[in-house]
Amino acid sequence: MNRKILLPVLLLAMTTNAIAQKVKSKEVKTSYLSVPPYDISKTDPSTIIAEFAMGATSFGTEKLKDTKTMCVPKNGGIKDVIEVTTYYYEIPVSIPESYFVAKNPSGVIVYASEVSQPGKAVARFGFEKCEYWISDRMKKDWASKGAGFKSGEKRKHETEMSNKAMEEAKANVYLSFVDEAFKVYTAKGKGFDYTGLEAALEKAQKAYANIAKSGPNQAAFGMLKECIELWEKDLADLDTEDKKARINKNIGKGLHENCARAYMYMYDIDKALEHGRDFKKLFGNMHTPRSDAFDALMLRMEMQKIAVEKNSSLMEDISALNSKAKASSKTSVKVAKLGSSDFARLKKEHLSFRRTQHAGVMDSRKKEEDAAIASGELNPYQKYVSPGVGGPAIMMTMAPSPLNGFPELSELPKEMCAIEGLTQIIIMNNKVESVPAEIGGMASLNKLNLTGNNVKTLPAEIGQLSNLKTLKLGKNPIESLPKEIANCKNLKSLTLKGCKLNTAAQNELAAWLPNCKIKY
Repeated sequence: MNRKILLPVLLLAMTTNAIAQKVKSKEVKTSYLSVPPYDISKTDPSTIIAEFAMGATSFGTEKLKDTKTMCVPKNGGIKDVIEVTTYYYEIPVSIPESYFVAKNPSGVIVYASEVSQPGKAVARFGFEKCEYWISDRMKKDWASKGAGFKSGEKRKHETEMSNKAMEEAKANVYLSFVDEAFKVYTAKGKGFDYTGLEAALEKAQKAYANIAKSGPNQAAFGMLKECIELWEKDLADLDTEDKKARINKNIGKGLHENCARAYMYMYDIDKALEHGRDFKKLFGNMHTPRSDAFDALMLRMEMQKIAVEKNSSLMEDISALNSKAKASSKTSVKVAKLGSSDFARLKKEHLSFRRTQHAGVMDSRKKEEDAAIASGELNPYQKYVSPGVGGPAIMMTMAPSPLNGFPELSELPKEMCAIEGLTQIIIMNNKVESVPAEIGGMASLNKLNLTGNNVKTLPAEIGQLSNLKTLKLGKNPIESLPKEIANCKNLKSLTLKGCKLNTAAQNELAAWLPNCKIKY
C-alpha cells in the first residue's frame, strides 16, 4: 500500500479506537414513592396542620411605554388588520419570599420549606390593547383602574405560590408519588461486548415502567436487582486511567448513577449513597450540570434515608406501603393561607426546621464518614482536596479552627501522602512537627508549603520528589536539611526565612541546589 495512503488510514484507526468506548443512554419516565420525614404510623397525615404565608408584594413607579400592536378597525375584518402604536404602563414588581410549614397536632414541625425567594418581575397594564392608541386614554384608565390592577397582580402571585405550597405538602407531608424522568446508562463501542448492559437497560426500563403504573412492588424490585447485579459486575472491571478500557471512567459514572437510582427506588438508601459517593469520586472536583444535579439527588437521598429510618416498620411491607400511598394520593390537601401578620412566624419556624434537618443530615454523614474511614474505604483527608490552578491541592492557609474546619496536626499525615495526583500541599500556621517518609511517593507534588509550623527537619525521602518546584519552610525551627534534597533537580524556590540554619548549613544547601533560589 502507498505510504501516503497508509498513514491517514492508520491515524483514522487510532482515532476510532481511542474513542471506541462511549456512553449511551435512554430516558425513562417513572414515579417515585416519596416517604415523609416523620413516623406516619404514629401521626396520621390527615391530621397534619399545613400553613402558608407570603410577605408583602410591592410595586415600583409605573412608566408609560408604547408598542406596535396588530389591530382590526371597527366594522373591519381580518383582511383589514393594521399595525397601530398603542400605549401601556410597565410597573416593576418586587415579589416577596413565602413559606410553608406543616405541624402535627402537638405542634411539632414535620416539614417546612421556602416556597419562593424574593424576586423581581414586571407587570404590564393595557399591553397590546387596541383601545389604547391614544396615550391620554391610557392615563385616564390607569388613574381609575391602576389600584385594582395591582391588587389583581398581588392575588395572582399569592395564588401561584399557594398552589406551589399545596404541591409541597402533597410531596412531603403525605406518602406521595413524584413523577420523574432520568437517564439509564449503557455503553457502545467496537471490540467489546456490551450485550449485558443493553439487556440491563431494557430490563430497567420495564422495571421503572412497572413502578410508574403500579407503584413500588416486588416484581419491579426483582428486575432492578438483576440490573444492579449486571452493573456492579461490570463496575468491578472499571479502569479509571484507560480511556480505551471496556469500562472506562465515563462509562463507570453512568453505571454508578444507575445503581444509585435503582437502590434508591428500592429504599436501600445506604447502598444508593455508597454508589453516589463513588459517582462523585469519578467526577472529582469538577462541577457540571450533571454533577450539580446529582448533588441535589444525593441530598434528597439523605433526606429519604432519615424518612425511611423513621418509618422502618412500614418499609418492611412494600405492598402495604404501596396501598397506603395510593389511598393517600386520593386525599385532598388543605393548606391554610395566612396573612402577612403570620409571615414572620412561619419564616422563623422554617429556619428552625431547616437547622434541625441540616443537623440530622450532618449527623448521618458524620457516622457514614467515620465508618468509611475506620474500614479504610475513605481517606480522611480526601475531603480537603480542592481543584488548584496546577491540579488537585490541599490548602490549609489558616490556623486550625472550628470556623474553618482545619484540623490541628502534629505531623504531616501519612494518609495525606497517599492521595493520588496531589500537586500541592499547603499547611500554614499549624503544629506540624514531622514529615513522614511516605512523602517520597508523591510523584505529582510540585509545591510544599509548611510555613509557620514546628518542623525541625525533613526525611531523606524528600529527595524522591522529582517534580518539586517550590518548598516553603519559613518560621520553623529547622537547623538542617538532608543531603538527599540535592536530588530535587527541579526545585526552583526554597524559603527558609525565620529558620535556624547556620552559615555552614546554608553553604551546603547552596552547593547542593545551585539552580535554586534560596531565601533566608
